[in-house]
Amino acid sequence: MTTANEVLSAMQTAFPGAILESRIESERRLWAIIDYTQIVEVCKFMHDKLNFDHYSGCAGVDWVTKNEMEVVEFLASHGTHQVVAFLKVKTQRDNPSVKSLTGLYWNANWYERETWEMYGINFENHPELFPLLLPDELVGSWPWRKDFKGYPDVTTGQRAVERLNPSGHTEYIFSPTPAEIEAQTIIQERPKYPTFKEREESELKSDSEMIMHMGPQHAIVPGPFLLDVLVEGERVKKAFLDVGYIHKGIEKIMENRTWLQGITYTDRLCYLASLSNNECYCGVVERLLGITPPERAQYIRVILEELSRIQSHLLGTGEFLTLLGSATYSPFLYMIIDREDILALIESVTGARITHTFVRFGGVRNDLPEGFIDKCRSVLKKVESRTNEYIALFDQDPIYHLRMDNVGIITTEDAKLMGVAGPPLRASGVPYDMRKEDPILVYPDLDFKVISRTKGDASARIEVRLDEILESLRIIEQCLDRIPAGPIRTEEKIPKKVPAGEAYYRVEDPRGEMGIYAISDGTDKPYRVKVRGPVYAYFQALPPLLEGVYIADVVAIAGSMDACTAEVDR
Repeated sequence: MTTANEVLSAMQTAFPGAILESRIESERRLWAIIDYTQIVEVCKFMHDKLNFDHYSGCAGVDWVTKNEMEVVEFLASHGTHQVVAFLKVKTQRDNPSVKSLTGLYWNANWYERETWEMYGINFENHPELFPLLLPDELVGSWPWRKDFKGYPDVTTGQRAVERLNPSGHTEYIFSPTPAEIEAQTIIQERPKYPTFKEREESELKSDSEMIMHMGPQHAIVPGPFLLDVLVEGERVKKAFLDVGYIHKGIEKIMENRTWLQGITYTDRLCYLASLSNNECYCGVVERLLGITPPERAQYIRVILEELSRIQSHLLGTGEFLTLLGSATYSPFLYMIIDREDILALIESVTGARITHTFVRFGGVRNDLPEGFIDKCRSVLKKVESRTNEYIALFDQDPIYHLRMDNVGIITTEDAKLMGVAGPPLRASGVPYDMRKEDPILVYPDLDFKVISRTKGDASARIEVRLDEILESLRIIEQCLDRIPAGPIRTEEKIPKKVPAGEAYYRVEDPRGEMGIYAISDGTDKPYRVKVRGPVYAYFQALPPLLEGVYIADVVAIAGSMDACTAEVDR
């Protein structure tokens, strides 16, 4: 097994002097500060020689008191080994700039764009450093910097002023806040870049081509995001994706809330994965605190998170299948009933149906209610029977197969390159699951399979989700059999102020790899919280996936990805 020590040793041998500082957290965690001039070469060596083929994202950090910024690159492997490397590059705060990794990792594109527009860190040789999440009026204000003054006026609560432009469309004007005026941080000159519309229209080559809007208000869009397709006849020649319509600013908000208050915001990252998000955030804080939840609490967390995975797959699959017609409309009506049974189980424990705020640092909020285990077994048996019925129904429906088979194929190589996660990745022949790759809680003690397929098409993605429901049922059954008596929270006192340090924690949420990177400066609030969500990771893979397909297939392809726009616009 490759270890973090072995990776560090290989890096130091290949690039003497390039690793300025390093820290081995565990056999699977390596932290290092890399010389700015050699970051691309070091990452290329890790990609080519050490099998770090998975670019998991990056995070910007503003060290305002040190007058410097840094970019933290998250590198991992798609199953060759289980080491995660966090490589830092530092830059001066005045006119910050680092080298882009887009020439090495295709999916670094969006992560670097986000860091640029939120922090103002330039990425040298990035092919399209355009806004992604912010409205045009805020680009250049760098809102995630520590000295950002552009919050709404505390007396009026207004930041965006609505008005009609000459063409009759609504637009929003962002007037300077009193704090900006006082601090003299009003933007005088904004970055120059082509607008989204200009970038679209520049791709039109003939009168036979046109731009068609499929969002932000469209049946295939599970939340508001803009999907435009450039079509010629019935074929899509190019697709364009724009996000940021419901940007929540959760990462920035959490910097201004206590560590405990932050749990509530993780519910809102994606309501279909709120328990997994609770787990991810509480897990990273537990690592900072150096505590481990009691065994009973770990089993309770696994039970609820697997129930949450089932309800998410039921809703995501059923909702999508209504778009295809044929016999696939009816299952939605039944899947909703099944989901209600699952939600009732979860509600009996957490007291909520969707936003739970249930996981706690060092345990859970409350124990399982009396009679839960018997009731749970009854529901699991019913869901198993119904899921097998859905599988048989789809297998015998010819219209379903015409719409889904060999549509939207993602090859194994492309799935890795594009950074897709969860069921879309596993449907392309990559059995990559955090419950096995980076196991937490009691998952190492449980017997379960990583569900995968090799076809990589729309139908394979649905097959993976349905089989994952059955596998989650088996995981829960094992937990019900094994859950011990005992405390549900650690006996250690949880301090309000978290010791200074940094940590990263990953879980397998219903849509794939969810990670949270947190920095503590020793106070009662996080210094930085970075959310690495699975949908953000594979959203940028959608445009190239749609090129060359029929317009009618856009529905099957985009819907089969099971996106959660709320998580993208966190």
